[in-house]
This record gives sequence, structure tokens and C-alpha cells, in this order.
Amino acid sequence: MAYPKVILVHFGELWLRGKNRPSYIAVLRHNIIRQLNGERFKLYYKYDRFLIEPDADEDLEKIVGKLSHVFGISRIAVAEGAAPELGAIVSAASKAIEALSAGDAKRLRIVSHRSYKNLPFDSNDIVKSLSEVARSSGLIPVNKGYDTTLFVNVTKESAYIYDNNLAGQRGLPVGSSGKCIVLFSGGIDSPVAAWFAMKRGLIPVYLHVHPSLKQEGLKETKIHRLTEMLSEYYPGYKAYYIPAHIFQAAATKAEKRYEGVLFKAFLFRLAEKIAKKEGAKIMVTGESIGQVASQTIDNIAASQYGIKMPVVMPLSGFDKEEIISVARTIGTYEESIKPYRDVCAMGANKPATTTGIDRMKKMLKDISMGDVVRRSMKLAYVVEKEA
Repeated sequence: MAYPKVILVHFGELWLRGKNRPSYIAVLRHNIIRQLNGERFKLYYKYDRFLIEPDADEDLEKIVGKLSHVFGISRIAVAEGAAPELGAIVSAASKAIEALSAGDAKRLRIVSHRSYKNLPFDSNDIVKSLSEVARSSGLIPVNKGYDTTLFVNVTKESAYIYDNNLAGQRGLPVGSSGKCIVLFSGGIDSPVAAWFAMKRGLIPVYLHVHPSLKQEGLKETKIHRLTEMLSEYYPGYKAYYIPAHIFQAAATKAEKRYEGVLFKAFLFRLAEKIAKKEGAKIMVTGESIGQVASQTIDNIAASQYGIKMPVVMPLSGFDKEEIISVARTIGTYEESIKPYRDVCAMGANKPATTTGIDRMKKMLKDISMGDVVRRSMKLAYVVEKEA
């Protein structure tokens, strides 16, 4: 019987779930199939992992690349299959050891795990046999101070040998925690916040308020490109584009220095309206406490006055350099810093940093915020990308 190369997909955090573990794994399976749309493969569920068999070896690298963007996966490895027999394992592993000895590695750690115990050999037998092979190939078997590691996993049906172990995105499968509304600007922070929301299993629905009266060209902006980039982590998305002019006209009735915090209150109210339509239960912002005037504790509290839906701020404790570091890692930084006429950047030269709740109540009434939100929602332009 031939044992083809397979891709091992490990669950990580999902394995710590209790009775609801199967539902998380089902969502992850669904997301993997969506992510690999167009690829040729077979997918098997094996106790604590998925096995993916590509139809051809040349598809391996492409499939691994796509899997590396899927939340809920802790580790990915391309493994050589073998029969669950000591001789077959040693034969298959010898090829891997020979390849390792031809490289720069000198000290090899051998890790064996045997999930099926009713075999006439155990993990110690595997390590002992492969240590002898390693020595004959010029490698030194060690447990500490190693250059590389050879893994051997043995199940009832097969054994898997691999020396690669690519880290996955970890977290929870997108969709396992429901939907959220992401307040999405043209800056660095909100794409990172959206990424963290997805990492905790949330499907993002984007809300972007823009300065243009013409909405047809929004697909040419960096906002659309950023949502496309984030869709690499979860295929498909939905974005609401809403013009700012109705709010800006109404906001002239308030003092200029309060425009920023008042605008944030406008965003939260739009998000609540959209959440009801989309079945979302929370909203997510890219706010970092104290980073700018609208993100002081007083202004955060004032802008959320009257909001019933929970507001989650995944970046609340991050400084700017930390946020930039994540943005670079996930690939959104370079697009985020491109010029864009962001409504969030408009406002007073000396914005208020301590807006009181009483003042916020008065301003909301003065500008007829409820009416501003209703009129603005009627102009919403929705862009949806199917997975």
C-alpha cells in the first residue's frame, strides 16, 4: 500500500474546548474548505487533527500557504506517510534524516508520539532505532541544544514523519463567535483590530464613513484594498460605506473642538443600526487608550453614551509601535499609510480631551443625532464579496 505525502493540520486551542469542541472543529473544517476553494485535495478528520491529501505533490506548497492564513490552526506540517510498523517507519524516516544530514544541521532531536497503544513497539523503540540511523548519517541525537527536530506520529492506520512545523494563525475559527461590526477607517489601527477580531472567531462586517458624495469610486480606494487583504484570512466580506456630509453639516451646530468625539458617537450609532440588520452582537474599534484626543477615557465614555451594544477595543493596551508591528506582520501596513482623505482625521486643531456626559447629551440633541443617523443610513453603499 502506498502512503502519499499529507499535510497535518493541528487544532491547538480548540483541543481545550469541552463538549462544544465538535462545533468549533466543524467551523474550522468549513473554513479550510472555503480557503482551499479551487485546489485539489481530500480532507480527513483524525481525532486531534485534519489530514489533507493533495491530488498532486506540486499542490503542497500552495495549499500550505493558504492554510497559514486560517484562524484556528496551531501548526501545519508536510509529512511523509508510512505503515504503522517499526521497519516501515525507520525506512521512511531514514530518507528524512539523510536529507537533514546533507544540510547544516548537526544535532538532531527525535520526537515520537504513538496515539495508538496496541502496537508491538512504543515511542522509545522508535527514538532508539532512529537515533542509530542519525549517528550513522553523521548527526548527533540530543534532547537539548538541537539544530532541528524530526517528528514521528503513529496512529492505528498510519505513521507520519516530518521535520517541518509551520506555525498557524492560532485563535478560534472565524464564525465560531458570531459577527461583529468593525469601525473601519483609513489608518493603521482598524485593520489590525479587525484581524484580532477574526482571531477570536468573529466574522467582520466593515463600516466606513467617507468624505465623498460619489460612492461609485470607493472600490478604487485603499479602504477596499484593505478589506481585500483581510479577506485572505477569511474569504468573503461585507462592507458598508456611508457618506459623512449629513453628519458634517449637522455638526456645525456644535463647537469645533468637540467634532471628533461627536463623530465617534455618530459611528457607534450607525454600527448599532447595521448590527441589527446583520445579526451582529458586538462592535470592534481600533482605539488605543490615550493615543489621540478622541481616545482619552473621558471621550471614550462620552462617545459611547447611550450605546447598548458592547464595544470591544482589542488594541486598547497597545502602543503605536506595537500596532505597527502587527500591521507589518499581517501585511496591511504599507497600504494603510498611503494617502487618503480620512474623515476621522478632520476636526479642530485643539480637540477637546475631556468631554462630559452632560455636554454629550446636549450636543446629541442639538444636532438631532437620531435623524442624522437615519438619513445617513439611507445612503449606505454596500459592497459584498462572496467566498
